[in-house]
Amino acid sequence: MEKIAQVGGKISLERRWWWKIAHLALPLAFLAAMYFVFPFRQRFEFDLDEGLNVMKALLVARGYPLYTQVWSDQPPLLTYLLAAVIRLYGADIDAARSLVLLFSTALMAAAVHTLRLSWGFWHALAGALILLMLPFYTTLSAAVMVGLPAIAIAVVSLLALVLWHQRRQRRWLALSALLLGLSVLTKLFTGLLAPIFVVGLLLGERGAASWRTRLQPAMLWCLVFGGVVGGLGLLLVGPANLDQLITTHLSAREDPAYLSLTHAQSISWHLRDSWAVLLLAGVGSLFAVLERRWTAFYLLAWAALAYLLLSFHAPVWYHHQLLITIPAAMLAAVAVGEAVRLLPRVIRQRAFLDLRFALILLALAGSTATLAARARLTYHTFILPAFLIPPEAPSEGREAPFLVEMVNRAARTHWAVTDLPMYAFRAGLLVPPPLAAITDKRLSSGEISEAQIIQVIETYKPEQVLLGRFDLPAVEAYLKEDYRRIYQWGRKTLYLHGELKRNP
Repeated sequence: MEKIAQVGGKISLERRWWWKIAHLALPLAFLAAMYFVFPFRQRFEFDLDEGLNVMKALLVARGYPLYTQVWSDQPPLLTYLLAAVIRLYGADIDAARSLVLLFSTALMAAAVHTLRLSWGFWHALAGALILLMLPFYTTLSAAVMVGLPAIAIAVVSLLALVLWHQRRQRRWLALSALLLGLSVLTKLFTGLLAPIFVVGLLLGERGAASWRTRLQPAMLWCLVFGGVVGGLGLLLVGPANLDQLITTHLSAREDPAYLSLTHAQSISWHLRDSWAVLLLAGVGSLFAVLERRWTAFYLLAWAALAYLLLSFHAPVWYHHQLLITIPAAMLAAVAVGEAVRLLPRVIRQRAFLDLRFALILLALAGSTATLAARARLTYHTFILPAFLIPPEAPSEGREAPFLVEMVNRAARTHWAVTDLPMYAFRAGLLVPPPLAAITDKRLSSGEISEAQIIQVIETYKPEQVLLGRFDLPAVEAYLKEDYRRIYQWGRKTLYLHGELKRNP
């Protein structure tokens, strides 16, 4: 589709080596813009989950085993990768965020390469731009959170699967299964892709001569995927610790108090700013039908099943929408690329009554709507002061005075108990492993109580205690016995143990 005829012995554009890799300049440009322009270094905390994730990794880097000592309700892969970064660069939040940025760049590279292989250069170009304009994409590309890295690995897995369909080499099939297994070991929700990939493999072999031939690709894929998730998962998590990944989530979902406390909206509400992209995705799906590009239906099934599952899930957070909008953005890119490719032909042939012309008009309308709705907002994330970049800062501000107080006493502090672990991480302080992640979900599910928090304080005898996220009256009453309040702003209060306060 990008080929041009050879005229006067000239080589077609598509055969030039630089044209084959030109689309990869787009993710590299994204990486450069994010690293050098996006103000992630000035943002104290993009989301409260950031502090939880880096504190767990810091403890693992210091030798405390995950799950047996460090409580976690998420799969282990990202924690271990962050721990490796911390071993190299220390407790540096910018280094941790740069790791997530690399995942985001890999996601964009895999997405545009998939579009380039299956459709063409203009589709890949549109894919990069639409991904960049998705709500919260730039923010989540720099926030130390689990969802985007998991989706990034899943998109690379999809690329490997598309390569298998095109080249029929088993290594791509095995690589796809391996990568999706690693994605699930990063965040469980990408497991929804496993049945989609298996069904796609079975349908792709429906014309094979025998049942054995039809089943072989799917069986190989399942064998590798099951080995990674089952074997590596059990090795990294341990059978006795699987309840941390499952029980807490299930218990919290059944607690009306927790659901009302979160004030979470439905997935449809979160997708309200992506309506133009979803419209384009529908047009892209119709183009796929007309062109008989069946691998595009991996994307359609991904987005549709994710929407269905999240419709019955609670609570739903703003970052969950990427599970739908990323495959939708790739389908939207199909619509834009096909409009660019077909419009000159339709005009030249005056085929204005053709169905493709109607789809072209819809694609152009959707592209215009997407640019109008998202381009300016995306640009603002690069130029706004860091604390104004959506989502809004989760804390009440005044971070510097608390950090100064904590850092000044860090040399004489062995442990710091806090429900705001980003402060401890930035101060280079360790939180007791059982309290590395104090969350709404954990408190509501009954996995941890105020009595248990007090017990941990008695055991570890932390020199500093910073509270400010949760209402913990019993803990605060206990602290009055041996601790002194030295700084307070809003709900945040910093306590020092009496001995540390008497010996400044």
